[in-house]
Amino acid sequence: LNHTTPFQDSFVTMFRRHVVCGLAAACLLGLSLHAVFVGPSGWNGVSTRSASRIGLAASPLGSAETVEQEVPSAWSNIGRFLAGAVLGAVLIGGAAGPARADLEDTLIPVDGKGKTATLTKEQLVRAKRLFNNACAICHVGGGNRTNQNVGLGMEELQGGLPTRATVEGIVNFLNAPVTYDGLKDVSETHPSIKSADLFPKMRSMKQQDLVDISMYILYQNFTIPEKWGGGKQYY
Repeated sequence: LNHTTPFQDSFVTMFRRHVVCGLAAACLLGLSLHAVFVGPSGWNGVSTRSASRIGLAASPLGSAETVEQEVPSAWSNIGRFLAGAVLGAVLIGGAAGPARADLEDTLIPVDGKGKTATLTKEQLVRAKRLFNNACAICHVGGGNRTNQNVGLGMEELQGGLPTRATVEGIVNFLNAPVTYDGLKDVSETHPSIKSADLFPKMRSMKQQDLVDISMYILYQNFTIPEKWGGGKQYY
């Protein structure tokens, strides 16, 4: 059996898309360069025949006429090159971030038993709003203002006791937070449902809100792992 994690599956999917986009961009750029440096077949012959038809082939003016006809062709090739370069840049730029299809392809671990879930576009927008309103003041970009050694990156979430690398794990923490080793209650210093009397923003939080926030944190880990957890240096 092939045992892979949701994170590995998402990474492989994004990597394949980036490779395809990169190859397409390289092909377009190569074709554009070919159009510039390798002239169309019969280019010079056409110019010579054109000059001969108007009786200028034996005169200096005939050469000037040939050059005048060749210049527009050169500019046309340069135009094709620039168009190909722009299209290639667009494809590369599109490959740099997660594709839209990644939203429904990203499997988010719900618990430690292998259950997964996905986010819809509407859920992602709502989850991001909840996170920004209740969590971003300390955890912007997945960092941690109060303890920079323990952010919201996947490695840190997995290292907590109990693990916080699932929706269930983060929800449990937001209900009743404990220290990283799981030994001490920290609800008086960390916003939670348990200490909603101390943190007004938590008073209106429902369990579904906690689920959405948890899914958003994990989704960010799967789609932008190189940035998420880096805090303000990326945001």
